[in-house]
Amino acid sequence: MVAAIGYRGPDETTEFLSADVQLAVARLAIVDREYGRQPVHGCHPSIVSVFNGEIYNHDELRIGLLARGHAIAGECDTPTLPHLYEEHGEEFVRRLTGMFALAVWDGRRRSLLLARDRLGIKPLFVAETRDYVLFASEIKGILASRLLPIEIDRESLDDVFSLSYPCPPRTMFRGVVELRPAHTLRIDVGRPLGPPRRYWSAPFLPVGEHRVVKRADAEAELRDLLLQRVEMHARSDSPVATFLSGGLDSSAIAALYREVTGEAPQTFSIGFTSPEHDEREYAARVAAALGSPSHIVTCDPSAALHYPEVVWHCELPLQYPLALPLSLLSAAARKEGFKVVLTGEGADELMGGYDCFRADKMRRLLDRPGLRALRAPFYRQLYRWLGTPDGLVDHFLRTQQRPAGEIAAAFGGIYPPWYDVWMALGPERDQLLSVAGRRPRPISDPPSGFAALSPANVRALHPLDAGLALEVESRLPSWILLMGDRASMANGVEARVPLLDHELVEWLARLHPSHKLAGFTEKSVLRGAMRGLLPESIRTRRKRPFYTPIKSWFFGRRRPEYVDELLSERSLRDAGLFDPATVTSLRAALEHAPDGHLVRLQLEWLLILVLGSQLLHRLFVVDFDASLAGPPRLRGTEGGR
Repeated sequence: MVAAIGYRGPDETTEFLSADVQLAVARLAIVDREYGRQPVHGCHPSIVSVFNGEIYNHDELRIGLLARGHAIAGECDTPTLPHLYEEHGEEFVRRLTGMFALAVWDGRRRSLLLARDRLGIKPLFVAETRDYVLFASEIKGILASRLLPIEIDRESLDDVFSLSYPCPPRTMFRGVVELRPAHTLRIDVGRPLGPPRRYWSAPFLPVGEHRVVKRADAEAELRDLLLQRVEMHARSDSPVATFLSGGLDSSAIAALYREVTGEAPQTFSIGFTSPEHDEREYAARVAAALGSPSHIVTCDPSAALHYPEVVWHCELPLQYPLALPLSLLSAAARKEGFKVVLTGEGADELMGGYDCFRADKMRRLLDRPGLRALRAPFYRQLYRWLGTPDGLVDHFLRTQQRPAGEIAAAFGGIYPPWYDVWMALGPERDQLLSVAGRRPRPISDPPSGFAALSPANVRALHPLDAGLALEVESRLPSWILLMGDRASMANGVEARVPLLDHELVEWLARLHPSHKLAGFTEKSVLRGAMRGLLPESIRTRRKRPFYTPIKSWFFGRRRPEYVDELLSERSLRDAGLFDPATVTSLRAALEHAPDGHLVRLQLEWLLILVLGSQLLHRLFVVDFDASLAGPPRLRGTEGGR
């Protein structure tokens, strides 16, 4: 099991074995290589722990433990965990600041505690068989036990063809679930497995209870918090670099790093040979302003040859294959000697950075009595100015014919920010997934369990806060952070996300929504906080979505050979996931789909999900042993057509 995910920790593999439990860890050594060895014991030899991640307040915790008589060697974060457990039991996780997936074995009670960090930065999966409870940082670690059959979960497939990810806690594999962020799970030998227990929630406040703070004061407070958090996340015995896209979030992290360390960070940026995707100009502008040495990884259609490896690591079909350039970027960082990188993930989900939040605000404004008639002309003018694809406005207007209250009631009290985008996959989704008489979940219906992702006080929240709360529980951990973790750890790199420090998240959750989305300016408070630290052209730059080419890379003339093989009628029938005739029809339609139109995007999204699902089936269900033996290589990954 641990060998299956050994790339996550290439520095050392160790085990603890007893009559009741087996613990194993593959370690990526970042701090105090000698004393960070795992598994590690507490003062009592029967308390044993393993973990993946980084505890940023471990110095403070260790000093307190030493003062209270605990014997802890070295200065690594790892040895603090079993000692904290000895003092506080299950509640010790509340004292941790950081990203972690951990297990603590208490031999005295014959009990195992699993825990995952508050935001879900580090993954943790669980499966139960008749005789065992299995857990691992990646699903393949569980499947490698051979103790449960490997089967794609059809309900999760329905979810992917709407949400883009399985509705938590489901995964793409039957019988395997994720331990959700901010939860613990206690497993007692000889007793039935109980439910997970939540230990933290982002404290979004009801309308009228937000802190009253002037904009300038909010910006100053955020700046101080960001400086503290970046300084904490930059601590490492290994060299630290930053990923830099040229957007506000990653640029802010790079600038803050220079402020707290006094040194310009080395930066790693992605470039694309397709001009419509390339942002090298902006990344270069930031690197020059900071005086940062800059490393550029340029992606061209040959990047698609690496896609099977990316799906293997992500264990998920990707509607937007963003993990592909992230993986190449991580590989470049490791090649240059960097085992730690700081990234800017989290700002969009905490401060309303995506276009969908602005669109939702506009929808609510135009839903008022007397303004509904203005919706169509207003949308057409606005989206023409934004340069969005042709056909998008008509799609939005059709989707919004359904009453907003009805949608919110179905989805746990929240009108999901991405609902209009989910609906874009349309009727072709149902045709694709209707195999052997099976009828998929209608795309407009919520997945089973979705309502449980809503906060208990959802109906008292401001609509923006409700949408952000949903992001924190769903899309952020299940998609954004998943891709970041898998792309980096597959290359032996630890990606740290200062913007998702839980105390910073709590501060932002309590902040009035008008400081996050001011008018239609997204991440307003962050823009203000970065005044004087970034070039104005970057600080005020409107967010540009980060996309990768799909048609030209995967379905154009230079497509890899594995694409035709996996999407052949024979392969599709063997897998039994999709209707072959519909796949053929969609590929033909994409050949003639007009550039810059929503129809082309819809076809690209559908087909890349079909391709990713076929890859998942081939790598895990059909060829799992071969995939475990080395980097997944399919026929056609050596060259294109």
